[in-house]
Amino acid sequence: MNKTNLSLIFILLINGFIFSQEKVSATFEAVEGKVLIHYTVKGDPEKEYDVNVVLKRSGDPSFELIPEDISGDVGKGKFAGSRKTIVWNIKPEEEAQLEGEDFYFEVTAAEIKEGGGFPWLYVLGGAAVAGGAAAYFILSKDKTNEETVNLPGPPGRP
Repeated sequence: MNKTNLSLIFILLINGFIFSQEKVSATFEAVEGKVLIHYTVKGDPEKEYDVNVVLKRSGDPSFELIPEDISGDVGKGKFAGSRKTIVWNIKPEEEAQLEGEDFYFEVTAAEIKEGGGFPWLYVLGGAAVAGGAAAYFILSKDKTNEETVNLPGPPGRP
C-alpha cells in the first residue's frame, strides 16, 4: 500500500471524528432535591447540538459524576441561545457523593454535522473491489507454463 492510499484512509478516518465541541460556562442552583443548571451556547440557533453535562470537583481532578436523571435542554436538539436549563433530579446514591463545596458542572455542546460519521460505504466498496481483484489474479493464473523444479535434498547429518 503506498503513501497516497494511507494518507487517504487517514483523512477519511479523521473526517468522521472531527466536529466542533466547546465547553460552555454554566451556573447552578439547588432547589428541593433538584439542581438547575443554566448555560448559554453561542452558535447558530438553527443548528443542532449534542449537549452533555458532567459534575466535577476542583479539589479532586479524578472525580466525575454523570447525572442519571436529567431533563430539559440536554441531549440532541437546537440548544443555541442564552439561559438554557438542565434539571437534575438527584438520586440518594448520587447525593451521598456530594460532600463538600468545590463542585462545578462541565457542560459541553458539540455541533451535529449532517452526513458526519465514518464512511462505511467506501470501506465496504473498497474491500469488495480488493477481494475481487485478488480472486481474479489467483484464479486466472496460467497453470500450463509451470515448471517443476527438483531441489536437492538436505545434507546428511555428521
